[in-house]
Amino acid sequence: MKTKFFFGAVILAVTVSIPVSAETHSAEVIVTATRTSQSIAQTLSSATVVSAADIERYQPTDLLDLFQHVPGIDLARNGGAGSIPSLFIRGSNTGHALFLIDGQRFNSAGLGSTSFQFIDPSQIERIEIVRGAKSSIYGSDAIGGVIQIFTKKGDSKPSTMISTEVGSNVLKRTAISTRGAYNQLRYSLDASYLETDGIDAQLEDREQTRDNDGYRNRSINANFGYTFDNGVDVGLGILEANSRNYYDNASDGSRGTDPYSDNTIQNIGFNISAPLTDWWQSKISIGRSMDDIDDTNAVDGSHLSNFRTTKDQYSWQNDIEIFDGQLATFGVDLYDDELIASTTYTDTQGALVKERMNRAYFAQYQGKFSIFDYVLGFREDDNEETGKQDTSNFALGAQLGKSHRVTISWAEGFKAPTFNDLYWPIGAYGAGNPDLLPEDSEIFELGARGDYSSWKWEASIYQNRIDNLIDWAEAGTAEYPSQWVPSNVSSAKIKGGEFSADTNIGGWDITTSFSYTDPRNQKTDKMLQKRAKKKFTFDIDRSFSRLDAGLSFNATSKRYTNTTNTANLGGYGLLDFRLSYQLAEKVKMQLKANNVFDKHYRTASESYHMDGSNWVLKFTYTL
Repeated sequence: MKTKFFFGAVILAVTVSIPVSAETHSAEVIVTATRTSQSIAQTLSSATVVSAADIERYQPTDLLDLFQHVPGIDLARNGGAGSIPSLFIRGSNTGHALFLIDGQRFNSAGLGSTSFQFIDPSQIERIEIVRGAKSSIYGSDAIGGVIQIFTKKGDSKPSTMISTEVGSNVLKRTAISTRGAYNQLRYSLDASYLETDGIDAQLEDREQTRDNDGYRNRSINANFGYTFDNGVDVGLGILEANSRNYYDNASDGSRGTDPYSDNTIQNIGFNISAPLTDWWQSKISIGRSMDDIDDTNAVDGSHLSNFRTTKDQYSWQNDIEIFDGQLATFGVDLYDDELIASTTYTDTQGALVKERMNRAYFAQYQGKFSIFDYVLGFREDDNEETGKQDTSNFALGAQLGKSHRVTISWAEGFKAPTFNDLYWPIGAYGAGNPDLLPEDSEIFELGARGDYSSWKWEASIYQNRIDNLIDWAEAGTAEYPSQWVPSNVSSAKIKGGEFSADTNIGGWDITTSFSYTDPRNQKTDKMLQKRAKKKFTFDIDRSFSRLDAGLSFNATSKRYTNTTNTANLGGYGLLDFRLSYQLAEKVKMQLKANNVFDKHYRTASESYHMDGSNWVLKFTYTL
């Protein structure tokens, strides 16, 4: 009861305050919602932009430190830095969030998840998070939403920075970055190295699990671009992160092992954008992304497994301004998934399966009429394994006066089965299921916004129904009586709402949000696992001449860890502090303290630790 009262009191205080000096964010631009540039205040989707200023302010060690501030996103993890996370957008599955890096799709074809935990936040310019189904413009996986990461690019103001960090768990990090422009050429280069002893991930120590599980990461990001006199723009970007993460395996058969994963993620993209006429902009993108994981037993050096996804991608997009306020977008997307693994994947005929092609075309129309604006979209994906899938969307917005806006939207989404779902080798306890259907969804959403000279708020309610959910189901045979296989076993209905507000009161920048999610299995009426029903965030920051100070409070309710909802992990609240001080003209010091009250909590399993109170001290020198 006290927790509920606290949530309500803080939200009410921010909502009814009479702020005195803050600036609106209406001019902030977003491209992910429609694949075209538009003001975030005018988008018809629920969206959040994590800017470069936010990244500097929050001082994140990894992307999870940033996502915990975003409404509608819930996180779960076993262990410390580098361990595999789960990310739920509005209660949907981890694989229902499509990740893009500079427009390129990025995930594992085997698991369907994304290794975003290895991306260095210091190499990111901004992140756009769009909540709600977006398959009608992006295809498979975009059931819960889309998260697009934009890496740092060069600009007209040259700069070079060197930073070093130390912190809890023997954390050490060094980074260098340089960027600038020369006439019409722009460039950017970032490199970093992080190492930490980590924490002892598994709660029950036995044999080789009785140790800290360390993590190290080497990352590089390079971008080059050139704009010709006729307006044609070309760009080349390369992002690569190599990491090693030690982990504890909980299975009884793993005794005497000390496993670690060597991971490589890579994204290479080339694009050319050309104004064919005053009203026709065309863009071609070619890229390749890679997600490679190799598991090894550190005790005897034996190789355990390896899975490498390579995704070749091609896209052609055209934006045609029919007349003022009317924009038609159409194009084609092609991507080819190749999976090379220690596990052999075969189809029902016994033929080796290593890759599959997906071809798609899409069309979208955006228009304005009087106080109304609207978006209508359609896409057809043709996957050589799962066949054709059509998805559509429609959204309508109305501007009520200068400051208020209401929106209503409907959209379809889908997710194609992964290689593991379809082709996992037949064994005593598991096998793939080649008869799986794609998961599909339908979401309705109603939203309202208020945007004033000194503060703004946003609220939405939604219902998302997901059919043909893929989950493990018993499928025992005479030969394998204990066998389970992925199956289209159920449907889920997710109801929820979000509220966020930000303002400035007496020089203090305040941002707060509250998310409510009720994700239930339609057959059993039980909550889906590992999702928290309620999430509350509160951030407050202020600048005092050369000193910046801030505080964050993040709280979530309990979450269930089994399908019958008889076991759960308790809710928790974490308090973080941050400071930044300009020691000299070119030298800055930053200090971050997380979980300052050393709260004991779990997000995925009672069997694994989460990091307690920890800190990081950083010095940055600008050349």
